[in-house]
Amino acid sequence: MNNPNAVPAGAPNEINQPAPAGKYLVDSYEDWAKGGAVPVHTGGFVDLLTVDVKPWARFGLNGAFVHLAGRDDFLSIFLNELPPNSGSTPQQHLYEEVCYVLSGRGSTEFVAPDGHTQVIEWAPKSLFALPMNARYRHRNVSAEPARFAAINDMRYLFNLYRSEKFVFETPLRFAERHGEIEAVTDLGKQPPGPLTLAKGTISSDVIELAPGTYRAASRQMFGAHFFGVDGEGYMLAWPEGAEDFTRVDWRHGIVAAAPGMQFCQQFNAGAGPARYLDVQLGSQMYPTFRYRRAAYGDTSVYAAGSATIPFAGQDPRIHKKWLEAIAAKGVTPRMQG
Repeated sequence: MNNPNAVPAGAPNEINQPAPAGKYLVDSYEDWAKGGAVPVHTGGFVDLLTVDVKPWARFGLNGAFVHLAGRDDFLSIFLNELPPNSGSTPQQHLYEEVCYVLSGRGSTEFVAPDGHTQVIEWAPKSLFALPMNARYRHRNVSAEPARFAAINDMRYLFNLYRSEKFVFETPLRFAERHGEIEAVTDLGKQPPGPLTLAKGTISSDVIELAPGTYRAASRQMFGAHFFGVDGEGYMLAWPEGAEDFTRVDWRHGIVAAAPGMQFCQQFNAGAGPARYLDVQLGSQMYPTFRYRRAAYGDTSVYAAGSATIPFAGQDPRIHKKWLEAIAAKGVTPRMQG
């Protein structure tokens, strides 16, 4: 029986047809970033302490975009550097932003909705967040450059509204989002666990691996960014069914992101504790997505794609390579293959 919906032999395939004339497949955020006159660093990982920055008129400091291959559609990094004894221009914006300090010392001044000011001081490995649309200014109070990573959801927001004026010049003050400014002075001393700063939807999970251990592999979604904080470690990433793995060695200053729906696994490769910061969209307070709700313990939702590979079911090459890595450091394994 003939199928009335079948495509006749030799008929053009719509999927493979040339794109129509005019604008299509526009990425407004990428277009905005290309017009910023600062470097755009890409790849599976980036050493934030060494990559180039250039003067960034938008913020009144030196900076660069860091667009990792695994960032997906939600999070990006603005790499900011303040010259010695300098300050950024006053800013406010609708996107959320979490700042991880890489080097140098400084402070950030916020103006609350009622007009009073709050100031936090920061140093290497400090973590703080900017309240939604709060007026603020960063300052470097030392004789050395100060560099920090600003992880934000500008990519998603700009592609949604497509207006720089709306993002940066909306006057509404979100008083309900602006309480006492929260900051972590040193992530190396912070107890491991989830952090929700500035009542935001960007999560910051501090994870520590004891010597001689590693984590089980799990799928990654929505552009999780991993920042090395303390110790020596590495990450493996691979799509399901792949014959090999992509390895990234991390330490303080290295950021990596595994592409969405790939498996990702973190390892301690040194003699001391290894600690990293996992930044994702969807916090413990405001999980936003079903899979983030499940990650924080809500068993009533179906967390599509958040599968974990048990240690007993992992590729035996993973454990073997890890044993070789820690043997070179004289570390005794605390996990069975």
